Amino acid sequence: MFTDQPVTPTRVETLIDLLRGLSPNKRIDRETIVTLLQPEGMPDVDPKKRDSARHTVRAALELNLIEETEDKLIKLRFKSADRRNTTRILLDALDSIVLKKTNTEPFLAKFYSYLLFLNKDGVLRKSGDDWAVEFERDVYGDQRPPNPFNATKLAGLHRWMAYAGLGWYDTNDIFQPNPYERLQRNLPLIFQGRAMKLSSEEFMSRLAAECPELDGGDIFRQTNPQYSADAKVCTLGLSHALVELHLDDNIRLFCPPDSRGWSIEAAEPPSDGLQSGRIATVELLKTT
Repeated sequence: MFTDQPVTPTRVETLIDLLRGLSPNKRIDRETIVTLLQPEGMPDVDPKKRDSARHTVRAALELNLIEETEDKLIKLRFKSADRRNTTRILLDALDSIVLKKTNTEPFLAKFYSYLLFLNKDGVLRKSGDDWAVEFERDVYGDQRPPNPFNATKLAGLHRWMAYAGLGWYDTNDIFQPNPYERLQRNLPLIFQGRAMKLSSEEFMSRLAAECPELDGGDIFRQTNPQYSADAKVCTLGLSHALVELHLDDNIRLFCPPDSRGWSIEAAEPPSDGLQSGRIATVELLKTT
């Protein structure tokens, strides 16, 4: 879906907007949708194939955003009156299907976990082939997956990682892992049913459960078996995300000088607001 075919977030959003704009009684089949997404007359469009549109429909099906009925009609799997905007609907699907699991998309969450664990060593310019070789070697060893990772699949991941709020690209077009938006979206789940203030240990445990591709999560541990939570050291990317969420008043980090909680020292937190680089407690201030 994401790695083998040229599906982009914009194309999936366009499909969702198209279906949301239809009247409730409008009946539409897959071929009609494909034709609307790639009408005749568009440059480089083979009217017999329309591969880009077909892959977009398939991606939306795999993300459980749409479904195809027994009479071959396409409809939304959520109410057209859903108050979420289209971008948030797609992001929520990515969170629950692509980042929490690996059965639909096997590489995105794992490669991100791998990149996150590399810390500063991961912020390097390498060819797609080099990244693919090193990722397969370090994660899979001699047990190569049936559909091996390669430079083409990596290019597919790059179309989605920044969109999913997992980081950003610097002026040299190098991806900098920073799950600020991913974590921000999931703060309500991390604190759900609990007090608005958690110890750093409980916060990290809940974070790992809701975002398993981040520090300590199941996907993160599977991808990086050498990781040890006993050290209580956050990765560089997660440290930056936590500090920035604190500075933006989404959360409040309490870091007293005598704290033995989780370390965010890799991000060099500002000393004027935080007394140390180790978190004692995390308080929820606002959510999105």
